[in-house]
Amino acid sequence: MFDFKEVEAFVWITRLGSFRLAAQHLHLTQPSISERINKLETTLETRLLERTRRPVQPTLKGREFYRHAEALLEARQKALSMMELNTPFQGVLRLGVVETVAHSWLPGFLAELARRYPDLTLELEVDSSPGLAAMLTAGDIDLAFLMGPVTAESVLNRFLCNYTMGFVISPALGFTEDNFSLRRLNHLPLISFARNSRPHHELGSMLHQMGLDDVKLHCSSSLWTIVRMTLDGLGVGAIPPRIVAEEIRQGTLLSLPCDLPELTFTASWPTHMESALAEGVCELAIEIARQDQEAHSQIA
Repeated sequence: MFDFKEVEAFVWITRLGSFRLAAQHLHLTQPSISERINKLETTLETRLLERTRRPVQPTLKGREFYRHAEALLEARQKALSMMELNTPFQGVLRLGVVETVAHSWLPGFLAELARRYPDLTLELEVDSSPGLAAMLTAGDIDLAFLMGPVTAESVLNRFLCNYTMGFVISPALGFTEDNFSLRRLNHLPLISFARNSRPHHELGSMLHQMGLDDVKLHCSSSLWTIVRMTLDGLGVGAIPPRIVAEEIRQGTLLSLPCDLPELTFTASWPTHMESALAEGVCELAIEIARQDQEAHSQIA
């Protein structure tokens, strides 16, 4: 079977009409380019060039082969150009995000991602942080924005952003910043993230340290279920106030003081992922998250 070097030599001799000029163009010696043509003709068992004519002309079979040879080289160049990743964000990116990100700065991120990298196809998964970590280590997604870091050896992590935790409540329940206290909740429950989540564990630990083990702690894996229950006055939401920035602005929810630690989010990806792709997407996510935090910095 012939190779592309032999085909390339034939195409350039045909185009330039000279072994010498083709050798110069390809930065080869004339004996080297002659050897390539000899190998090609031997493989095809036919003569492709009229060597005695000046300029060198293809034979009848050579003219027929020339059309196919040009198509081969063009297809090869397209394949090489794609693999060179001049725009490294091509193909499919399987991205997993938690709801906290999905309902804050993700829309802005996706819009900018599409603008900067129009050849990228996105497959989006929204799940809990434990769920995304499991998908990541199983190879079901390529990149995740989650409460991290993911501790698996096969996963790399990069800090993405922090979210300040807070208590949010319906004004109909009568609490204000001045009179709110966890000790005054009576039978009113707290509502927060899923039982296996870090915020749920930290909230439970805080209640225990305060001697408030009798306070009910409802949980849900759906962030917007938490928001809906809080809006309906069914409890006090323990979530990042940023998620309900619009409701706070409209006055349908109040943001109250909270001593819970911030939520730390990372971008996490498997070690075998193309580093340029991972870093490029992460840089963009960090930029959009920072802009979002600056825009909502006044939300307590």
